[in-house]
Amino acid sequence: MQLFSFKRNIGLLMFCDRPEKFIPQTYIELVRFHSIEAEGSDEFTARDFKGPIHKQIRDAMNYLDTTVFDRKTVKISGQMESETCFNYPYDALEEVLVNAVFHKSYRDPDPVEIRVYVDCIMVLNYPGPAKWIDMKQFAKGKVRSRKYRNRRIGEFFREIDLSEKKSTGITKILNALGDNGSPPPEFETDDERNYFIATIYIHKAFEANEPVNEPVNEPVNDIVNRHDVILHALRENKYYSKKQLVGITGISYATIKREIKIMKDNGIIKRVGPDKTGYWEIVDS
Repeated sequence: MQLFSFKRNIGLLMFCDRPEKFIPQTYIELVRFHSIEAEGSDEFTARDFKGPIHKQIRDAMNYLDTTVFDRKTVKISGQMESETCFNYPYDALEEVLVNAVFHKSYRDPDPVEIRVYVDCIMVLNYPGPAKWIDMKQFAKGKVRSRKYRNRRIGEFFREIDLSEKKSTGITKILNALGDNGSPPPEFETDDERNYFIATIYIHKAFEANEPVNEPVNEPVNDIVNRHDVILHALRENKYYSKKQLVGITGISYATIKREIKIMKDNGIIKRVGPDKTGYWEIVDS
């Protein structure tokens, strides 16, 4: 397919409801793996985010915010104050995604990819950084370049507060991760700079089977057992999903998942039917 002029492409990317009809693969593709086997498992969720490129970013971030991002408050030994951390800081992932959409080549028919694993999130775009960029300095946030692949996109993003267009994106990512106590990111490309992968790792407090300080009780009275709160909600409506239980009980999604598993393992409740159309049966009432 022959692409339109550069100026018209910019208009399509920013204001067209379906830019992928004119510029191939102009969307964000997300795959979320639900088990540690990742690509070796059938347990995954996939969806595409389409529309103007700024809407793609905001829709993808909203999806991550409501289904993936979580926070935890922990007591620190020897310290009166508790601390709150996030499995993935929103600002870091937003900056990674903005950079991927900003620096993608719209001449190459490959979408921006988000791959959510149980312990990290990868964002992939094509191609990679220019060859004259020192990747070791890049990983430290020391980017001196003022030459942009898609300058007009950067100007547009700046107008809507998605990008500062001052080569500060990597520094913002590093700062957001550092403030959250998260591991440093990993940036990967090949010698030919055909692709670029930014990987954000999960906070240690959310790692599977990782011993951490006991979470502070969330919005549930200290003297009330969380199981009782969940059971009370399920007695009112056995069709509540885990997400709906979050809103009903005020307990975080991560805690709901953990307590539901404990209750199922102990024979207190069981799931009848598939996840989407089934219901909860209280065994020990």
